[in-house]
Amino acid sequence: MKHKRIHFGTIAVLLTTVLLLSVSGGVLAAGDLSGSEILEKVDQKSEIVSQGEIMSVLTFNNVNADGTTSSYKFGALARKKKGEPDRTLVYYLQPEFVKGTIFLTKETEEGESRMWLYLSALGEPKELTASKKQSSFADSTLSFEEVSSWSMSEEYNAEIVEETTVQVGDQSVPVYKLQLTAKEDANPQYPTETIWVGKDNWVLLHTKNFNDTGELEKEMKVEELTTFEEKTVTKKLVTTVMDSGASTTVIYEKRERPDQDVPDSVFDPENLGDFDPDKWGLTE
Repeated sequence: MKHKRIHFGTIAVLLTTVLLLSVSGGVLAAGDLSGSEILEKVDQKSEIVSQGEIMSVLTFNNVNADGTTSSYKFGALARKKKGEPDRTLVYYLQPEFVKGTIFLTKETEEGESRMWLYLSALGEPKELTASKKQSSFADSTLSFEEVSSWSMSEEYNAEIVEETTVQVGDQSVPVYKLQLTAKEDANPQYPTETIWVGKDNWVLLHTKNFNDTGELEKEMKVEELTTFEEKTVTKKLVTTVMDSGASTTVIYEKRERPDQDVPDSVFDPENLGDFDPDKWGLTE
């Protein structure tokens, strides 16, 4: 499965991302675009915003199926440059018992994503297996795989269902409703999705993810928008697992460009034990 660009956005800038699915550019006339062309525009505008290096701080507020809650805060450092594989480093800031944990993703030359988790107690990085990539990230309703960056247009074919509106806070936003089906040579986590894309800003505002049997498994809704470098981006989104009712609210506290270039050594798994979050502005 190839992963190029969130969003969450899914967050990613998942967490640039889940981080990355939620980032968009400015106004672009759609004309008579097909569903697949609209999906390409979402990816293209995400590419524009995420080019270069971005530092962000965000909070995950989790509500578990049994009603208990947890909260995590992260600092994310991402680098995306033309002709280079993408890199994202997520540093755990809170709670105290996981502070210093680091989640690292690096894209290979072949377009695959490799992921590592560094635990300060162990003092060494562990590369995630395929099954671990689909497990919960920080007790949330998002998996490690969903937090990493990827390209929707490479994974799915898309058809326009209708043109309608969705409510985001106090805004009524015109959108395209699209039905997505996985391409034959792709293997995304969800074989089919329904998504709502902002007409004037290309933000992914609402998604419904369906499993292999066609049942609705997970839903994401953007609840608040903001701007970054004069472009519309997500401020707050909520993901919900349908069968359990568990949910995660993702809030972007800060997005900035680093004051200095981020060297390759920062994204080397063997150097994670020496990573200094203060140096890169990943503070609370």
